[in-house]
Amino acid sequence: MFFYNREKVQGREAKALSIILPTVGCMWRKCNMCSYFEDSPINSSIDIFSEFVNEFNNAYDIEIKKVKLFTSGSFLDPREISPNDANKIVSFLSDKGVCEVTLESRPEFIIEENLTELTKNNDIQIEVAVGIESANNRILKHSINKGFTFVDYISASEILKKFNIKNKAYLMIKPPYLNEKEAIYDAILSAKLIEDIADVISFNPMTVHKNTLVEYLWNKGEYSPPWGWSILKILKETSNLRPDIICHPVAFGRSRGPKNCKICNREIEKRILDFSLKNDPKILEYECECKKEWEEELLKL
Repeated sequence: MFFYNREKVQGREAKALSIILPTVGCMWRKCNMCSYFEDSPINSSIDIFSEFVNEFNNAYDIEIKKVKLFTSGSFLDPREISPNDANKIVSFLSDKGVCEVTLESRPEFIIEENLTELTKNNDIQIEVAVGIESANNRILKHSINKGFTFVDYISASEILKKFNIKNKAYLMIKPPYLNEKEAIYDAILSAKLIEDIADVISFNPMTVHKNTLVEYLWNKGEYSPPWGWSILKILKETSNLRPDIICHPVAFGRSRGPKNCKICNREIEKRILDFSLKNDPKILEYECECKKEWEEELLKL
């Protein structure tokens, strides 16, 4: 499976290709908000490299400057993708003249052994994205059940730096058990705490996945995804930080995703995506009647 979007690649707007690889998925499988692994194939004998080449050839055009590889888990976990296949995939993209490749991984798989061959003789910028979600260990443990700590992310980041690999951090907007005001504060504070560590900070507003604790709370009326206004505020407050600040909301305006009102949902989403390309906070200036309801909610908490 593949899809396209526009991203900032080495300082310029460019076409990016995302490919979802059919691995067995994340081995942790305990995060309170995630069910991506349920879509992973049970059969682990799939020829991953051949699948990747087929998807790439079906999707490729000369405008593609960046490729993002998703496994619903960790690209660097050898149980998902063998080191040999991982090296072949990165070398293949390098030979094709792709400027940058993004891989996702949990911190425990970001070790020198997994990166030495991956970075050897490849003329391509590697970016590793880590779902740190929050810099608050209490939230990581009790709200998300992430299975690692902030210090684990710091240690992994030091290894990435040693190999000249770009560090992309995913920060979650509104984990479970946080109200709207707490969620805004945590996202902004987390971004500030990793300002000198991450090269890119990608804010991920919560969406409600099926068969998760978040869905259970949502069905009981005890959880709601974040307001679009909260996303705008977080992006404004962090736009002056050193890393590139981006946000690509999923299911914006739908019942299971972040939203404002029917009048402004589409415009708010457009502005968030435009900001992610240009990092100009002026793009985020917008008003709608529903903003009063959001402001009242913040005052109640």
